[in-house]
Amino acid sequence: MGDQCPICKRPPDAPSDLCSLHTAAFKNLENAYPAWNKAYDEKLSRKEFFDKVAALPETGRSAKEVIEHLRTKGVVT
Repeated sequence: MGDQCPICKRPPDAPSDLCSLHTAAFKNLENAYPAWNKAYDEKLSRKEFFDKVAALPETGRSAKEVIEHLRTKGVVT
């Protein structure tokens, strides 16, 4: 765990490496994926999910920053 959020440099929200804002955005994304996957007949990869969510104009900046961070880390390719 680092001394600061790798996205915005705020203090991390233990036990996460992310600050509370980005931790909440990450949890919201994780919680939304099963419903999206079900809507796509269980054929939606996490990459496709993140691509679709990131492209939506109503997706918040924090969620988009988390998606970009995960892509940069190679978690979602």
